[in-house]
Amino acid sequence: MRIGIIGGGLMGIALAYFLTEAGEQVTVLEQSAELGGLNGRLAFGEGLAVARYQHAILPNDETTRRLCARMGLENELVFDDVKTGFVHDNRIYPMSTLQDFLSFGPLSFGSRLQLGSMLVRARRHRDWQALDRLPVKNWLVKMSGQETFERIWQPLLETKFDGAYETIPATYVWAWLNRMLAVRRIPNFKSRVGYLRRGHYSLIQALADDLIARGGRVETQVRVREIIVADGHLQQVRTHSGRLEFDAVVAAIATPVFARLIPGADKTYLERLSREKYLGLICPVMVLDRPLSGYWTLNLTDPNSPFSSIIETPHPEYNGYYIVYLPRYTAPDNDWMGVSDDDIREAWLSHLRQLFPQMALKDPLHFSVSRSRYVEPVYSIHDTEKAAPAQTPYQGLYLANTGQVYPQLPTSEAVIVQAQRVSRLVRQQRLTPAAVLS
Repeated sequence: MRIGIIGGGLMGIALAYFLTEAGEQVTVLEQSAELGGLNGRLAFGEGLAVARYQHAILPNDETTRRLCARMGLENELVFDDVKTGFVHDNRIYPMSTLQDFLSFGPLSFGSRLQLGSMLVRARRHRDWQALDRLPVKNWLVKMSGQETFERIWQPLLETKFDGAYETIPATYVWAWLNRMLAVRRIPNFKSRVGYLRRGHYSLIQALADDLIARGGRVETQVRVREIIVADGHLQQVRTHSGRLEFDAVVAAIATPVFARLIPGADKTYLERLSREKYLGLICPVMVLDRPLSGYWTLNLTDPNSPFSSIIETPHPEYNGYYIVYLPRYTAPDNDWMGVSDDDIREAWLSHLRQLFPQMALKDPLHFSVSRSRYVEPVYSIHDTEKAAPAQTPYQGLYLANTGQVYPQLPTSEAVIVQAQRVSRLVRQQRLTPAAVLS
């Protein structure tokens, strides 16, 4: 079966790999000059490169680790004990040990105990559908108290959801807590986090090399203009240079982008796709010649900060260099999306120097701004039915993206697992045309 994959990010390349491994004839169409998408890389010259966005691999991400092993990347995986903390009123409070938790200054002792009880109960809770019916604020106030909500949760929610968190279900925080707490090692409470030395791009490139060796194709700088559908079937894919025909096409792209590629689709289906909302991301990355904080992650509770967290790792290949990510989640139409890189650099560094005065002595070695309008799907209470399934109403046309992994977080692990599911669906379609991904 001739299968076209639109999108050369992790989802698209993993899909292509699984399908090619199963004997299908696959062609990947990527509009950029390089594969990767959100998992791409930034090159600064002289061989120095960093991941465009930071992506962590946790010890319990078993599917990701197995795939890395199959690609011969076991030695590229690095796992370290890391320090985490909060920045509250311009002061760093560690949150890496049980003692840190019990002495956490921004909260009263009673609120700390209530928060600890919440963490235990969240780990034991399994009925995510019930949490999907609860506004996140109501759940957090009930579970951890008003003080903890106002001082910790509320500023984190405001930065994560660009201020619009009132209709967000409790499942988001529940899923995040479960993922983070799963790597806390008792009794010392420390977190163990991993990454690939050359970033997720090395996994994507290894998968691409493997599928090409099996007869698949990867075509970059190919912009898809339209996916033509008619009479309930996929017809053709129109690119900037011509038309392509496939037995099946999987669009491994964000739902709003997919909707724009199928103008001939049924209006009811297009309306359904339009209801799926996304968060965008602005993420400057710096390369320093000295550590900034010594923490892997610092979450900021200051609502006036232009970035929501500080993520820092040593450069895995250049000894003495450190990579710092300063992400800000936004609505796709937020004004920050149109702000120049120079103005973002000034705003971000100005606030960072308030937290770390030593930065005023020296500029970063490198500073680059990445932006993506569609990074993470966002659902409101009772909105899970809005997620577009992999099977579209058109025979031979499929959609694969992180909107389909809810209530899981859109991690690399979830992406790879979903790619496996969609690859099985596409292959089963030949035997059961009405199959729908469960």
